[in-house]
Amino acid sequence: MNRKEFLDILRDYLKKDFSEDEINDIIRDYEEYFVNSEIEGKSDLDTIAALGSPKSIARDLINQIKDEDRTNNKKDKIEDIYINSKRKIKESCFKCKDFLEEKLTPSLSNDNSLSNKGVRVILFLLSLLLIIPAFMAVCFMAFIAGMLALSLITFLVTIPLMISFSWAASEIACFFIFLSIGFQILAWQVFVFIVKYMKKIYKTYINWVKTRKIYINASKAKEDMNMEEYKGGKDNE
Repeated sequence: MNRKEFLDILRDYLKKDFSEDEINDIIRDYEEYFVNSEIEGKSDLDTIAALGSPKSIARDLINQIKDEDRTNNKKDKIEDIYINSKRKIKESCFKCKDFLEEKLTPSLSNDNSLSNKGVRVILFLLSLLLIIPAFMAVCFMAFIAGMLALSLITFLVTIPLMISFSWAASEIACFFIFLSIGFQILAWQVFVFIVKYMKKIYKTYINWVKTRKIYINASKAKEDMNMEEYKGGKDNE
């Protein structure tokens, strides 16, 4: 078997599982391998003996493609599970939000919704329940802020020591200085992000409670108006 026959047989084995462009790329790689072997003084038979049969080469290439496909399929499945889980969590949150808004919003019509007093009691209990975790979150963030401030002060104090140490081991000292600076920047950025997010949650909750109070006041005003109309009708009688 010579070089041309080897490549033709290999091409024939690859036709079922590879496109024409992919086959041409593979054949080109093996042609280069033959050329390099020829430069090294090897004959085609020696090169073919080193490569193995075209059938085994094609089988290895096909198995490699299948392994890559399996890996990609696993990644796709994991991504699908993540996306579906995220979507379900969002849907559950929106349903819970809609349910709470429906039940905790006094209706201006005469239906079976909660009374103003009932809504006020639930809002009070809900706020009371949220006070403890909110207080714990504030204390935790204050503790983190204190630790970050202490870390920053320690870093600033130790800078002269690091600079003096840099005379003996400049590379190590510079590494630790830049590492400390990077840590400080990253830590403060994360801290500020969390604080902003907590502030956003707090504002959202306060606005939600204010909206409920607006509905309560409107419902109460309508009840008072209906009561006055009822009394006025009785007086006219």
